[in-house]
Amino acid sequence: MPTPSNEVPEQVSRVVNLVPKPFLDSLLMLHSRLDSKDIDWALGGNFAEFLKVIKVDIDSIEILAAKEDAERIFDAVKDLKPSKPDFMIHVLERKARINGVEYPVYTKSYFFEFEANGVAVKVYGDLQYRINEWDWGDKLEFTPEFTYVVGRKTALVPLSVKNEIYQMLGWDDRVEKIKAVTEKPKQVSQR
Repeated sequence: MPTPSNEVPEQVSRVVNLVPKPFLDSLLMLHSRLDSKDIDWALGGNFAEFLKVIKVDIDSIEILAAKEDAERIFDAVKDLKPSKPDFMIHVLERKARINGVEYPVYTKSYFFEFEANGVAVKVYGDLQYRINEWDWGDKLEFTPEFTYVVGRKTALVPLSVKNEIYQMLGWDDRVEKIKAVTEKPKQVSQR
């Protein structure tokens, strides 16, 4: 009979994350407002990674969509008093690190935000990245991955796309966090 091991909680935490209730309530509310409206949207940011069992802190829900779908999302949440949508440029708090040199990172998108059940929700339509004063990258396009949250099929930015972005930005710690989850787990020896 196998003996309990300290490795068991780590093995379980590789496949299960407990979603904090305010985030769960907000996500379910978003599904109830958006699922019937033929809107293509996916979760991005730390919350999407959290749902894929990446060990990150979450402080908001980020939604990525095409501009037209972002406009439809805005219409679906008007009663929640979202900020005025507009093309905006944001400077990320964290800089890119390329060949040992740090550079500012910018995003450009059709952006608005609102609060849902006490959780900040940020919507990015036609998201693009730029490092320093270099050219803007193409609009971020991807085929989403899906996970189920309380029976709701939820689209996520694929970890492979996030990994590619993090590699480009030189964020090795984030690449390692994804690698830790996407690589096959080590077998727990049984004695």
